[in-house]
Amino acid sequence: MKIFPEKKYLIDLKNESSKTLSDLQKETLSDEQFIVKWNKIFIGKVSQNGFEIKLAKRIFGSFCVVKGKIENKNGMLEIQISKIYKLLLRILVLFLISGFVISLIRGEFETSLKIILLILGYRLLIIEFWFRMNSKKSMNELTKVIGIIKQEKNKAQHSI
Repeated sequence: MKIFPEKKYLIDLKNESSKTLSDLQKETLSDEQFIVKWNKIFIGKVSQNGFEIKLAKRIFGSFCVVKGKIENKNGMLEIQISKIYKLLLRILVLFLISGFVISLIRGEFETSLKIILLILGYRLLIIEFWFRMNSKKSMNELTKVIGIIKQEKNKAQHSI
């Protein structure tokens, strides 16, 4: 089991890549700008054959990052947790692990068992739950904007 989940998709689109990326560009605010109020769906970068975007929602909108490459009417998407949240979650795990080691040194085995259960619950409930909710929301919004006809989960291990 990976600590941080990710999803990969192969997609088919309604329009050609240039039209699709143009539509996505219209709904994407550049991540190099600082704007207090925005009316765009995404924040990120859109290039000639790919993109890297996140939802433009406050706090948890940036939890997942969607990376994509589009060629003709086909594309490949990869959804993963953003680097900032990975760093924060790793720090939290390190605190839990240090508590586990300290409880083992002190001989408090009941406390160390509670910490192990806390780490597992943290991974399954918090990380997986937020990732699934946010990635589903990202895919729904992306489907509306770029017109995804068909999506299938990609089992391949190559990265974008």
